[in-house]
Amino acid sequence: MDQKRDAKVRERAYQLFLKRGNTPGSATEDWLNAEEQVRDEESSHRGPARIQDVRHHGKLTDTHGCDIQNPT
Repeated sequence: MDQKRDAKVRERAYQLFLKRGNTPGSATEDWLNAEEQVRDEESSHRGPARIQDVRHHGKLTDTHGCDIQNPT
């Protein structure tokens, strides 16, 4: 995870902790929920992927650079 994204997740996890009333014992759950929320926000900002034919690379990718033929 890059540092900028890690900071977003850390801040979101802390906000979730505060929202639960500062009750300890759910740090892992808060972190996982924060990761999911940040990931969802990032993917919604990228917009829908569109297929593009990149012949000079010899493979079919979407506009996010994901390999359509061999997705990872």
